[in-house]
Parts: sequence; C-alpha cells; structure tokens
Amino acid sequence: MSLEQVDNIVSKLIKESKPYAWVMGEFSQVEELKDFELDLEILELLGITFHLGKNNILSLKTRTNKIKEQIFCVVDIESTGGINSGKILEIGAVKIQNHKELERFESFVKVDEIPPNITELTGIELAMVKDSPNLIQVLEAFRLFLGDSIFVAHNVKFDYNFISKSLYECGFGILLNRRICTIDFAQCCIENSHYGLDALKEILKIESTHHRALNDALAAAEIFKYCLGKLPSHIKTTEELIHFTKTAKLKNKCYNKKHK
Repeated sequence: MSLEQVDNIVSKLIKESKPYAWVMGEFSQVEELKDFELDLEILELLGITFHLGKNNILSLKTRTNKIKEQIFCVVDIESTGGINSGKILEIGAVKIQNHKELERFESFVKVDEIPPNITELTGIELAMVKDSPNLIQVLEAFRLFLGDSIFVAHNVKFDYNFISKSLYECGFGILLNRRICTIDFAQCCIENSHYGLDALKEILKIESTHHRALNDALAAAEIFKYCLGKLPSHIKTTEELIHFTKTAKLKNKCYNKKHK
C-alpha cells in the first residue's frame, strides 16, 4: 500500500496550502487511487477534507480544526490472522467529540473459517458469524461511519493498514484519514514501562472484556480522552495534536536518558 506516499503528500500540505491542481495531481499519482476521478468530494469520501480558498487554493481542514471541534473515531478490529493472510472478523468503533461519545459501530464479518487460536483469544466462534454481512457490506457501512474523522487506534498501524488494504481490495479505495496511535499518545502523557492495552486499562481502572472489537475500541477511547486531558495548553489544532503524539515521546525519552 502507498501509505508512505500519501504521508509525503500530506506532510507538504501540513506546512502550506496548495493549488487545487497540485493536490489532485499529487493524489492521482498514488497507485491505489488511479482509477478514481479525484475531486474534493471523492477525497472527502476517502477520508481527507480541505478548505477551498481564493484562487483555488486548498488548505487541510485539520490544520485549523480545533481539537474540541474535531470528531475522532476510535477503531479496533479482530481478524483471523495477520494482514497478509488473515481476514477481518469484527469491527468496532466509537466516535467522540469534545470528550463526548457521539455514536458506535459494531459488526461481525461473515468468514468461512476461524482458526482455533483466534476463537480461544476472542471467544468468537464460526456459528456466531454465519449470518453476518459479508466484508464488502461491512466495509461500505464502516467507511460511511468513519467519514473524514481522525482514525484512532491502539497500535494504529495494524488496524489502519488492515482496513485500508481490505477497502482497496473491495474496490473502495484506500484510507486517507489522518490517524493517531493511542500507544504513542499514552507514551507522551502517562509515565509507565508498559503501554499495552491491558497495562493502561489497569492504570486508568478501565473495565472491559479484552479482544472484542467494540470493547477494545471503547477502552482505547477512554485512554485517548484521558490523554487529551493531559495535553499542554498550547496544543490547539488537530494537526498540532497529531504532531505532538508523534514527537513528544521522543523528546521525553531523550530528556530522561540525558538526566539519568
């Protein structure tokens, strides 16, 4: 997948606004988007939105969106295996804005088989999903639910890439949503030696059943909201928040190492 290519385009758009033609030209070079006739509406459906200014200049909406106004979608999936050989088994998600829950998404996906170790881990048996919608139906509904929200997950790379790859294979294009990892965010805001979901749930006294998609998404949402409450006061916009989650932990590590 062309995640790095998309990130390179977005990194330029974070720094400055660009002409409409430049934006469409850059995104049209992404292999997974070459079959799309790109315009602002299509890009929004794929997860990224712009403000259209004078002279057809486009600005990333997340550059100016205030954090309290931004909608975040906290996501978790269960799968039958890894991204290269497994299939999505369940998707759970919760949308939040200004610390308040807006709505939830939860669905099994019909699959032909579930490995015994996955059933042991998740408690999901084949009989539980036999009447569920297929992957195309679930992904279509999830994409509409997600919209242009910020995609948040615990170890976001796994969930984001898995869903993006599955969307592409089903003909829906890849994800372009901005994303935040709650592991990274927690490392910026919570002092601890372990940042797995169970460890953070214990620290923050979050009670939920582990290894079910919606429950894990709700737990990650509580971690996310806790960390939002710990943000430095100068972090105001969505892009400032994303930058903070990626860089503050590195600064903290360097500081701690220097002052040992």
